[in-house]
Amino acid sequence: MGFNIIGAVVSFVLPAAERLVSAFIDHTFTKEDKGNLPVKVQEVRQDQRVRQAEIDYYNRREAREKELLQIQELRFKADIQIAAAKAEREERALQLKQEELEDKRKLSALYLDLIREKTAQEIELKQKEIQAIFDQQRWPGVLSRDEAQRIFVDEQKKPRLLMLVPPPDISEDFPISFRDSLNKEIRNQLKIFLEKHYPLQGDLCPVEFYGKYFERSVFDAEVKQLETILSAVPTAIIYTDVTDHEVYFNVRFWGLQEPVSLSFEPWNWEEVKKELEQAGNDEKQSLRVIRQTIVILHKLLAAFLADWYYLNINPNYEPQLFNIESEIPLEWKATIVDKLAAIRQEYREIYDNELKLLADSQSQKNQRWRCVNTLSGHSNRIYSIAISPDGKTLASGSGDNTIKVWNLYNGELLATLNGHSSAVRSVAFSSDGLILASGSNDNTVKLWYSLTGTTFLGENNVTSVAFSSDGRTLASSSGDNNIKIWNLKTNELIYTLSGHEKCAMSVVFALNGQALISGSIDHTIKIWNMKTGLAIHTLKEHSAAVRTIAISPDGKTLASGSDDKTIKIWYLPSGKIIHTFYGHVNAISSVAFSPDGKTLASTSSDTTIKLWHLATKELLYTLAGHGSNIYSVAFSPDGKTIFSSNENTTIKIWRCE
Repeated sequence: MGFNIIGAVVSFVLPAAERLVSAFIDHTFTKEDKGNLPVKVQEVRQDQRVRQAEIDYYNRREAREKELLQIQELRFKADIQIAAAKAEREERALQLKQEELEDKRKLSALYLDLIREKTAQEIELKQKEIQAIFDQQRWPGVLSRDEAQRIFVDEQKKPRLLMLVPPPDISEDFPISFRDSLNKEIRNQLKIFLEKHYPLQGDLCPVEFYGKYFERSVFDAEVKQLETILSAVPTAIIYTDVTDHEVYFNVRFWGLQEPVSLSFEPWNWEEVKKELEQAGNDEKQSLRVIRQTIVILHKLLAAFLADWYYLNINPNYEPQLFNIESEIPLEWKATIVDKLAAIRQEYREIYDNELKLLADSQSQKNQRWRCVNTLSGHSNRIYSIAISPDGKTLASGSGDNTIKVWNLYNGELLATLNGHSSAVRSVAFSSDGLILASGSNDNTVKLWYSLTGTTFLGENNVTSVAFSSDGRTLASSSGDNNIKIWNLKTNELIYTLSGHEKCAMSVVFALNGQALISGSIDHTIKIWNMKTGLAIHTLKEHSAAVRTIAISPDGKTLASGSDDKTIKIWYLPSGKIIHTFYGHVNAISSVAFSPDGKTLASTSSDTTIKLWHLATKELLYTLAGHGSNIYSVAFSPDGKTIFSSNENTTIKIWRCE
């Protein structure tokens, strides 16, 4: 009686195969940093050759898509088109698609070439160690010294994934004929399969299959020895154990990131054999099905590992597993293909976003900022500036004890607010622009309505003031190390936040008003719960006083500037650091986000303003012109103008052209 391998084993094989691949994905992809590329790939993507190639590709792609859209629109016009014109448009559309494919091919080749460069550098270092490794260890002969050297030489010539598949360790309960046949079938069928779909001579996804070089099974300790020798070469090892009733699959993968080592839940082949025999197959036929199933599982896992590897390197890569119809039954690979497709989709979304950000960064680099006006009027250093929400007015607080209000259209001085008896250290507008708050060394906070003031008594020198987004609450920090929260409806103190060991120099509310963030001379940043008045996070990455903090327009990112000369970017929901900007040669005095959240401005006592592209982590510009310590910086609401104040009593206005 005949048998159907798919019908007989699919219900047993599928769960095992899906668990096997899912475990690998979970270990390498579905983490907190899901979507992040391996370190080696990230380094390649930072290479200037890649960055420029990606920018050029993105710009050409955008132009092609625009032209294709115009062609598509012409197709649907109601008027009758001349046949020749239609044919010309169709030819142009085909030409644009061919150009897109050629651009992707060139980018793919560049990614692989640069991976080869990095791998070649690592191999060069490894070869210096190889002699000592072989001499110190009595190598068991799984892979000879000559073979290891050949692998190194071949890898330096051409990038490829090394696929090591030694013979399974099979229980002696099986007939010798079964053991011999399974070893030969895995070696020969997997070799033919990989040469067909992942040819070594190809440029898209070359895989070198190393099966015939293993004459016996390998075990965990020997796999680790192989990794010691071949750690510089991207490698996947699939090794299996077949007992009297189960098959155990093991995978070890290295070359892009930290090595992955997984052992999967066993597949119970004995249950399948019983099913087959109950269906009328004899033992010989049943064991043949078992062997064929084990071989196909090897193919499935090898294909997935190869596709996953090349998809990590090249976001434009199209996994071969999607198109392998005859080698692996569709029922077996459907769920695994879905998982791989999900990974590809996420990688491509990240990739497309990165391309857009790179092009945006390049566009911003091509812009120019210049000083268009200098406002003079204060008689002492200007500690703080604030821009009204409508972008029409600027307020400045100075060491001359005054606040000046300026018309930003023409630079005219509108008013001088007197009332503080000492230096004004901080000014801020409410979100509706109707109230101006000021904090001073005279121990007071003043609220200015139509140029008249209401005073809140503080304690010690007031260093910073900030409004909540709804305008109902005001926060002020002072030299007594405390932060006070004020109710603006009743003009009453709600509570005092205590926890900093030294003075808080800057405070800002989270967009939802449920948290307050403060930066202190004690080197820390604290995130406070506004309902409880308690600190829920203390960020301690700075090594000196934190002078300034700012929150991005979307409320998710925090920037901090410190006397340690660095600017740190934090992911606010978790309090984890994202990046550190280096470049200023003195303490950071002020930071501000552009309204679109793409750019960060920073000022320093080194007399410069620096503009940073937050997505690409690049320095876009350095603005020089003040000649003395710069205390404060702010963007206009449209992001096209920057305002800065300094020690020499002036405010400069910079405009993007």
